[in-house]
Order: sequence, then structure tokens, then C-alpha cells
Amino acid sequence: MPRPYKKGLDYFELDCYLDDKFGMIEAEFGDKGFAIAVKLYQLIYRELGYYCEWSDELIPLHKSKMGLSSGIGTIKEVVQACIRVGIFSQELFDKYHILTSRGIQERYLRAVAKRKGIEVKKEYSLVKVTQNVVNDGRNPVNDVNNPVNDAKKRKEKKRINNSAPAPAPPDPPEDDDEWEDPEESLRKWEAWKAKREKNDES
Repeated sequence: MPRPYKKGLDYFELDCYLDDKFGMIEAEFGDKGFAIAVKLYQLIYRELGYYCEWSDELIPLHKSKMGLSSGIGTIKEVVQACIRVGIFSQELFDKYHILTSRGIQERYLRAVAKRKGIEVKKEYSLVKVTQNVVNDGRNPVNDVNNPVNDAKKRKEKKRINNSAPAPAPPDPPEDDDEWEDPEESLRKWEAWKAKREKNDES
């Protein structure tokens, strides 16, 4: 039986400069509010990737999964504030009791663009979902700047250069007085050949 497709992510993007929505949460609840909001992002991306179900009954379970020490009342207030300021979609929360947003879904879809079998529930979708292709031009294996491709090109160039016939050694001079020792000629020839191969590699 084939292994089921992974839904969640192992990591997600978190911008260094967050928008004013997070600033409003931090202003209202301090660092604790910011931590809860980021923990909610972790829960969403880790579990189902682009949303999580949320209700009063599920808060203790989510609190445990997120490893939060804050009280259930505080978590509930922060979630309501996140919905109020637009970190999460008010419409989808009211209709389906889920936490998600357009930004969450866009980041998720970028992260899983090369996965097969990704399904996004149509009723939860806030973005247009297109069919993903594993063997597209963005695949780094096909990238012209891929170091593996560079190594293959260098290896092929070296193979071609090595298969070319070597130039013939110079003819011996006619005057016997200028004739070198054969071992000395061979040493010079080997040095010249090594230098040529080194230049061909670079």
C-alpha cells in the first residue's frame, strides 16, 4: 500500500518585518500574544498545512499541541483578536470554524508546489489553486545553475579533450650537438602535457 501524502510542513516562512496586524496583537497582549499567534501558525502549517479546526472544545487539545502555558481564556482572547485584526479569515472562521488566511494559503502552496497529490478543500480556499508539476522548469535538478550540471559539463569537456590526439613531439634537430637526452625530453613532455590538462580543466 502506498504511503499517504504528507499534508503539513516541517518549516514555514516567517518574515522579519511582520505587518501591523501582528503589531496590534503584540500591543494588546504583549509578547504572550505574539507567541500565541506564532504558535498558531506552527500548528496550522505542521498539521494540515493551510488551516486548522478551531472551537472551544478543541482549545485544550491545541494548547497541549502548541506547548503553551497560557490559560485557555487568554488563548481564546488572542484567537478572537487575530480574527478581528485580519490575521485569520473572519468569514471562514464563522462559516467552518477554521483558522486560515490568504497569506497562510499562499505560503503553503509555494512550499508544496512540487509535491504530488496536494488537495485543498475548495470551500476553504482563499487563493486560486493550480495543478502542480514536479518536472517543471523550476525544479533545481533541471536548473542550468545546478552545481551537478556544472560538474557534468566539466567532466564531458575533459573527456573530449582527453580523446583528442596529442600533438606530435617536435622533430629532433639536425645537428647532433643540440640533441637532448631522451629522458630529459620525456620529462619536459610530461610537464607540458600536465600543464595543458590543468589549463583545460579550468
